[in-house]
Amino acid sequence: MRQQMALGPFIFGLARGFAYDTLGRVSSGGWGSLDIVAGKPKSTQVGQALETLTFGGKAARALGMARLDELRALQALRTPLPLVDGVGNNWGVWTVKSVDEKQSNVIDDGTAMVINWVLVLEEFVNA
Repeated sequence: MRQQMALGPFIFGLARGFAYDTLGRVSSGGWGSLDIVAGKPKSTQVGQALETLTFGGKAARALGMARLDELRALQALRTPLPLVDGVGNNWGVWTVKSVDEKQSNVIDDGTAMVINWVLVLEEFVNA
């Protein structure tokens, strides 16, 4: 089965009916500035911040709602999880910072026909 990414036991991909269509990655160079009264601020190295990954996509119907429940169950474990992409590259260990969903076209039994979702992961480094 092809997959885009696996976060611990959770698999992203079309075959599971839960693929992402955007991926954002933020990494900091660790630079800050120190304000100087009589001049420009001075650049200083304050240490590199943890990276964040932001996945976004659309899901549909009860299956999409169930996949988001799975992500929230992983978040509730409050444990770092390995992240591996579809070609086998290990991205390291990450924590689930947030799971955001916006349901629309909700039918009479409460099922959302369209769910826009965003997942934010933060790099886990304890070495």
